[in-house]
Amino acid sequence: MSSKLWTVAALVAVMVTVSSCDADTPPKDTPQPSAASCATSLPPNPPPSPTQSTAWAAGLCLDVQMPKPDSQVPALADCALATAGAQITKLVYQGNGPVECPKDTDGMLDTPTGLEPPRTVCLRNRRAPHPGDVGKGGGILRVGDCTLIEDEPVVSVEERACYDGHGPGRIRKFTRTKKACTRKIWSYAYKWQGSYLCVGPGEDAKEVGPQYALASCLTAPKTKRRKTVFGTENSIVGGLKKVSCKAKKAWGKVVGHVSIEFECRRPADYSVTSSTSTLYGLASGPDPCPAIICIRRL
Repeated sequence: MSSKLWTVAALVAVMVTVSSCDADTPPKDTPQPSAASCATSLPPNPPPSPTQSTAWAAGLCLDVQMPKPDSQVPALADCALATAGAQITKLVYQGNGPVECPKDTDGMLDTPTGLEPPRTVCLRNRRAPHPGDVGKGGGILRVGDCTLIEDEPVVSVEERACYDGHGPGRIRKFTRTKKACTRKIWSYAYKWQGSYLCVGPGEDAKEVGPQYALASCLTAPKTKRRKTVFGTENSIVGGLKKVSCKAKKAWGKVVGHVSIEFECRRPADYSVTSSTSTLYGLASGPDPCPAIICIRRL
């Protein structure tokens, strides 16, 4: 039983190119002491401390894991130890992390106050989870990530984890014009910070996830034929009702969740689309994505 229902929305992002700078390279006109003067006037150099700029460099580790607790103050940690939660992959001008950090960055931190010059460090967790991976809900916004869009009073874009392979609100590409996005089927664009972010449907769903968990069982639904904007289809009356899989009334089992109806595959026998939004009194869009559940008949 299916009712082909879609949600329409759109969004946008900005891409800025800024050249990176090595945090450890001093200005060219900085006078350098001679080796002889250093040898006669200075004691042996002690090991670098976390407050020295030389300590914050690519390849070193910190005792945090991204995303870090707000109250946690990061410190350097030996990368060979279990306390080394994240590794510095790059240092960039402070504030330029979103456009200059590597694509697999799990999180960013600014160097401690008083450490000169101020920098943003790009971090990759030493072990899972990796929120910077595509679709995992964190790191740098890029193609394949999913978003929550709010457009009142201004457009805001919040990255979140994707539930399935289609979204919701999955970024399909960044575009310079609205037309470059909307000419593709089921693609929507929001203007945001002077550019466009091209996404799929479901970007305005507040809560993401299925109403019925995998392996849960359902009773046989009551249905009736009705006309919709897509033609005459079966419609479930009264919704689906959960039941113990051992009960005699158990009719079907949930074997998958998808955002696009034809993605339901074997062993599924049916696809069921839930909907609350209406158009001219008829259902016109899915509930929080993915709204389609795949059911195997028991």
